[in-house]
Amino acid sequence: MRALEKFVRSPYHVTHSEVLRLFRHLKENDLNDMSTATLARTFSAPGKAAGRRMYHLNNYLLEAVEQFLALEIWEQRPHDRNLATVEHLRRLHLDKAAASMLRYTRKRLEADPQRGSHYHRSVYLLHLESYYLSQQEGRARSANVQDLTDAEDIAFICEKLRNGCLLLSHQAVTKREYDTGLLENVLQFLQGHRYLEIPIVAAYYHGYYAQLGTDSEYHFMKMKTLIQQHAGRFSLAETHDLYLMAINFCIRRINQTDEHYFREVFELYQSGLQHGALLENGILSRWTYNNIAVTAIRLREFEWVERFLNDFAVFLPESHREGAYHFNMARFSYDTGDYPRSMQHLLRMEYDDVLQNLVAKTMLCKIYYELDETDALENQLDSIQIYLRRKKVLGYHKDNYTAIVRYLRKLLALNPNSAAEKEKLRQEIEEAPVLTEREWLLKHLDVPADKPS
Repeated sequence: MRALEKFVRSPYHVTHSEVLRLFRHLKENDLNDMSTATLARTFSAPGKAAGRRMYHLNNYLLEAVEQFLALEIWEQRPHDRNLATVEHLRRLHLDKAAASMLRYTRKRLEADPQRGSHYHRSVYLLHLESYYLSQQEGRARSANVQDLTDAEDIAFICEKLRNGCLLLSHQAVTKREYDTGLLENVLQFLQGHRYLEIPIVAAYYHGYYAQLGTDSEYHFMKMKTLIQQHAGRFSLAETHDLYLMAINFCIRRINQTDEHYFREVFELYQSGLQHGALLENGILSRWTYNNIAVTAIRLREFEWVERFLNDFAVFLPESHREGAYHFNMARFSYDTGDYPRSMQHLLRMEYDDVLQNLVAKTMLCKIYYELDETDALENQLDSIQIYLRRKKVLGYHKDNYTAIVRYLRKLLALNPNSAAEKEKLRQEIEEAPVLTEREWLLKHLDVPADKPS
């Protein structure tokens, strides 16, 4: 807001004196009270002219804010600024000054540790300005024509591969076919080409084929190695996209019961957190927080996950911070055998999400079963059934939790001394089409009747 006020105060950017007054009024008062009548009284605008006057003032201020936001992005892109300066100097026919600025821009670009798509786009534009300047200076031959065309190819290939990866991910969700344009030509061109030695090109290339399913494991491992080794050389947005692509690949393989991808995705979560690639504008999604915790608990990385849950809770959105923290600490405490602590966290969490609520209720059922609290377990099972009847939009999740309740009731009623009953229930559980607690239920079929509380 302070920077915006400085911008609005500048007569270079805002020429209408009343715009600054309107900005200060809105800043110092309730921003929700934007009615024309209120503003007209404040600015002493008479009669019908009030509406028109306030409409124009609002528009002028809105334009100023939009220009300010664009400038804030511009300030974060020094290479673009430098290249724009070169272009303006060239257009003014200040050839020596343009050449000097061009050398400075090239030096700054070469010193930049980032080598992502934006870097290669800037290299192309640098060569283009160099070519235009050489023509303007009257040089018959330009030494950089090959560099220019190579740089253009690399910049185009980076962006085409990146968009190809986006198309595949959307296609997987929407089941819609997209026209990929020149992408197939680019992929054929790259086979065995030296451009695959460029990390950002190679990362998107292998990421595309990993998603496509062509030698997917080989391409996934190549992509994973590239993003872990070179994440610091890509922009944060690109690093985020690449990590998300690799993580989603692992999740798909896990959903296909490929268990060893739990370790792969855990390593990606670790390095992604280290590089800041899993944060968006400094915020860690509660779903990412949950997924990281589930993966680490699954791998029994208990020391690591407890540290993670405490250290990264501050990055959660404030509205979900407490609920996500207690929910995952409850899971952690349950899996480490601290049932009283798990129940304390479950009682403190906020149930704002239907599926999270069902997971929490199921966790309580498992705790009551482990502690041999039969009455409490029966009450909780009744509570889940009522909840499932009330919630209409659950899809296959309803089938899953209905099955969990049914098999838990059968487990309670089971004659522990009847091998035939046990075998029949085992077959039912193994053949259930949707059952997230299958492993837990099968494990407890083998627990003796006098199991410790």
